[in-house]
Amino acid sequence: MSPSTKHNAGTILRLVGVVLLCAFVGLIIGVGVAFRATQVKVTRYADSLITYAETFANEINTTLDQVNASPYEFCSDEDIGRLRDLVFHGHLVKDIGRVRDGKLYCTSMSGRFPQPILKDKPDIVMRSGRSVWLNRPLLSIPGMLGDITQSGEADFVAQRDAFGHLREAPMTYTTTLTNRAMNQVLATAGDPLVLTNAEVFNERELIRNNTFYVARCSARYAPCMVTGISLRDAWKLNSYIVGGFVGIGSLAGLALATTMLLQPRKRSLGTQLRRALRRNLITVVYQPIVEVKTGRIIGAEALARWTDEDGQFVRPDVFVAAAEELGFIGKLTRVVFQLVVAELGEYLRAHPDFRINVNIAAADLADPQFLPMLDKLLDQNGIPATNINLELTERSTADHPLAISAIRKLRSRGHQFYIDDFGTGYSSLAYLNELSVDAIKIDRVFTDAVGTGSLTAAIVPQILAMAEKLHVKVVVEGVERAEQSTYFANLDQEILAQGWHFGESIPAHELLVLLENKIPKSEYLS
Repeated sequence: MSPSTKHNAGTILRLVGVVLLCAFVGLIIGVGVAFRATQVKVTRYADSLITYAETFANEINTTLDQVNASPYEFCSDEDIGRLRDLVFHGHLVKDIGRVRDGKLYCTSMSGRFPQPILKDKPDIVMRSGRSVWLNRPLLSIPGMLGDITQSGEADFVAQRDAFGHLREAPMTYTTTLTNRAMNQVLATAGDPLVLTNAEVFNERELIRNNTFYVARCSARYAPCMVTGISLRDAWKLNSYIVGGFVGIGSLAGLALATTMLLQPRKRSLGTQLRRALRRNLITVVYQPIVEVKTGRIIGAEALARWTDEDGQFVRPDVFVAAAEELGFIGKLTRVVFQLVVAELGEYLRAHPDFRINVNIAAADLADPQFLPMLDKLLDQNGIPATNINLELTERSTADHPLAISAIRKLRSRGHQFYIDDFGTGYSSLAYLNELSVDAIKIDRVFTDAVGTGSLTAAIVPQILAMAEKLHVKVVVEGVERAEQSTYFANLDQEILAQGWHFGESIPAHELLVLLENKIPKSEYLS
C-alpha cells in the first residue's frame, strides 16, 4: 500500500471515527433530553392534578364551613333549602348531608330521613380533623358511588373518580389523601399506588417496575398525586428526539471533520446575557410618567436595555424572556434595582413624592430572597419604599394565591403595585379586587385603537369604569398622538400616561436635567 493510499485510508478512518463519536454523543444527549422531556411531562401532569385537587379541596372546605355556619335549625326546612342552594351553586358537590353524633339525619337530595342513618368508620381522618369515606353508595342517587368528607355536622358528597376526565394516556395517575402526623397515605382514585408512604411524602422521582414515577403533594391541603409513565411508552413518545439527536450528531461529526477549523463559534443569547450581567453591561433608561391634564411629570418607568457582543441591540422582551426561561431573571431584576438606586438615589431621597416604576417577574414573587434584597438595598441607600413602584404583567399573576400574598407583603412595606399590560390577560373585577393593586397600566393596543371606532376602542371606557369603581389609578401606555392625549385629558377621571407624545426613554442624567430644570414639554420634545 502506497503512502498516499495509507494517508487517504487514515483520513477516512478519522472521518468515520469523528462521525461515529458525534453520533454516539448525539445518542447520549438525545437520551438525556428525552428523559428530561419525560420528567417535565410527568411532573407537569402531577402539578396540574395538584392544582385541580386544591380547587376541589377548597370547594369542599368552603362548603363545609358554610353548612356548619348555618343560621337555621338543624335539618329544618330552611336548613335543607340552604343545602340545596349550596349544591345548585357548587361545581363538584353532588349532595350535602347533616350529621350529628355519628348519624346522618338529612341531605339536600333526600330531605329528612324517617330514622337517622348510622355512619360507619371513616377510611381516613385528615390532620385537619375532617373524616373521609371513599367509594360509598349514594343514598340520594341509587347505583352511584361517591366520596364523602365530613367536618363538624356537615357531609360533602362528591362523585366518585372526580379526576377521571384529567387522565392523559399513556401516563398513569394515583390520587391520595394523607395524614403526615399518622404516616397515612390512602389511594383514592386512579391506578394502584406503588410508592411507599415515605416516597410520597418526600415527593420522590424514581423508576420502579420499569416505570418512571413522580410524587407531588399540595402545600395547602391533604392531597398528594403520583403520576407515572412506563419506560416503554416514554421511549415511544420520545424516540424521534433520540433519533433526531443521533442524526444531528452524525451530521455535526461530518461537518466537524471537514470544516472544524473554519466554523466560528456561535455565542448563544443566554451565555452573552449572563456575561453582560456579570460585567455590568446592562443599562437602564427612564420613560416619564405624566398627568395627562397638566403634563406634569410625576414619575418614570425604569426600562432595561442591552446591546450584545456583536453590537446588536436586543429587544427587552427577547432578553427578559430568555432570562426567565433560563432561570436567572432574578439576577436581572436585582441589577435594574441597583442601577436605579445608583443613578437616581440622591434625587429620590430629596423628592419623596417622585416614584420610579420597576418591572419584576413572577419568579421574583416566588423568590424568598427578593423581598429581603429589596429592603436591604433601599435601607442602605436611605430610599423610602414609597419611592419605588413595582410592576408585574397581568399574565404573571396567574398563580393567584402566590401573587396575592407577595403583593400584600410588598404593599405593607410602602410599595405601590401596578399591573402592566392590563387587558391582555386575566382581566376581571374579582381579579383586581383579590390582588388589591394600586394601579393598572392599559396596554398600548387599546391606546392605538382610540378614535378608530373599533371593538377594541369600545373596551377602553369599560376598563376605565372598572378602575374607577375599584378606586384603582390608571396609567395609559403608548400615547404617541395628540388626539390620544386629548381623549384621556377630557375624561372626568385623573389619568396618568406615558409614551412618545410626552417623552421618550432617556438615560438618568437626561431625566435629572429634565426634572431639575423643569423643561417645558414642547421644548423637550423639539
